[in-house]
Amino acid sequence: MSSIAAPFGLRPIGRLDNGSLEVFRQYPIASAYNTNIAAGDIVQLVDGGTATTIEKQSATGDDTTAIDMVGIFMGCSYTDPNSGQIVFSQLWPANTVASDAMAFVVDDPNVLFAIQADGAPANPADIYGKNCLLVQTAPNTTFKVSRVALDISELDTDPENPIRVIDYLGGAQGDENGTAFPILVCKFNYHQHTSTTGSA
Repeated sequence: MSSIAAPFGLRPIGRLDNGSLEVFRQYPIASAYNTNIAAGDIVQLVDGGTATTIEKQSATGDDTTAIDMVGIFMGCSYTDPNSGQIVFSQLWPANTVASDAMAFVVDDPNVLFAIQADGAPANPADIYGKNCLLVQTAPNTTFKVSRVALDISELDTDPENPIRVIDYLGGAQGDENGTAFPILVCKFNYHQHTSTTGSA
């Protein structure tokens, strides 16, 4: 039961269509990219002109404009500029200079993930199929984990809201229903790989 707020970002747990969940795909990170990315953060594809790379999606979404999302960051690899050794980490440290940096991303548009809400829904029985915004907080760099949460106050039908609520973790009869900060099963409401517009 989730009685305290301890957000952990997005944690992949399956697929909406019950198909096979591929673990991740690799995408490049631009050398010296200046933002920390931790396991559980939402990432986007960004066209830099000569290369398309992964960046953290720091927006919460709103009621007018869709945000770019390609998946869930699970970690990365890069050559440490100080030691010259290849590093595998759950955290991309901001400003790391590494020309071989790669992000490991769960990029399945149908991925289901667990995410903690930032409070209790006004009506616990009225969450199913609703859309939500995000609460963006800097990652915990000690534990290398995201602190992104679900903005439960924005539980509505707006198609521009980026996250779709599917269920409580454990179902309606499980331990999360009725808690102060429930963990919910959600999916992306839209996705860069299902959009007909190319990454820009």
